[in-house]
Amino acid sequence: MKRTLLILVTVLLVGSVQAQFRFGVKAGVNFSEFNSKNQVLKKDGAAWQAGFAAQFKIPLIGLGIQPELLYSINKGANNSIGFFTVPVNLRWQPLPIPVIKPVILVGPYFGYAVNFKGFQNFRNDIKRFDWGIGLGGGVEIWKFQIEGRYNWGLQELGKKAKELNLKNNVFTLSAIYFF
Repeated sequence: MKRTLLILVTVLLVGSVQAQFRFGVKAGVNFSEFNSKNQVLKKDGAAWQAGFAAQFKIPLIGLGIQPELLYSINKGANNSIGFFTVPVNLRWQPLPIPVIKPVILVGPYFGYAVNFKGFQNFRNDIKRFDWGIGLGGGVEIWKFQIEGRYNWGLQELGKKAKELNLKNNVFTLSAIYFF
């Protein structure tokens, strides 16, 4: 009897944990600005991002964690930097509405630059590692999540801060399809 009860509880817990994890693909558009004293770099531009997202939900209270792995192009007027970015978001669904669920996202992001275009004069003066904080929100409809997010770059990307003074700020509109 104890063994049967233990097996039943284990099956229920494993099923419950599986139902709280989702994996999906993400794509969107970036509106980025390299915040710099250098006017050549300061202009903003639109580019794209794509990658994968996961969700770990805590039932009943609407909290969860949403880590992502993205390749993101952040573009200025005539320059761009390609980043592998890992945002780790605390996810909250404040209202338990069945069909259209509002979502609030907040958390840090970490990035590593892998591709530079248009930075010929500054390329050796740019750090590859970037980090900052993101804040966003959106709606979840069935298996889709549509969101807007703003990432504030907190890392000075210039190795020689007095000459370059470069930070990465990005507004993103994106959609995720969860399987």
